[in-house]
Amino acid sequence: MGKYLLVDPTTQPMSASFKGAPRLRDLRGKRLGMIDDSKTNAKELLEDLAALLKGRYEVRLEMYHRKPSASKPADPKAVTDMAKKCDFAIVAIGD
Repeated sequence: MGKYLLVDPTTQPMSASFKGAPRLRDLRGKRLGMIDDSKTNAKELLEDLAALLKGRYEVRLEMYHRKPSASKPADPKAVTDMAKKCDFAIVAIGD
């Protein structure tokens, strides 16, 4: 009889090594950045949300970035530009 090696496929959880931005006290008049993951309905969701925020809080859509596909990260330059030009950002996942 041969020997078998039992392997445990589980891993330890990984926690993010970054500190999030401070929360905004108010959205009124803020500049919004949006990232679309390119899945079905993500654009429509973001458009409806932008219209709602504009009407309710006078938010201005400053930047819109569409990823090439849901499985790829957003363009780092677009993220950097958004961080400089926008007060907050929303990422939508469609489907």
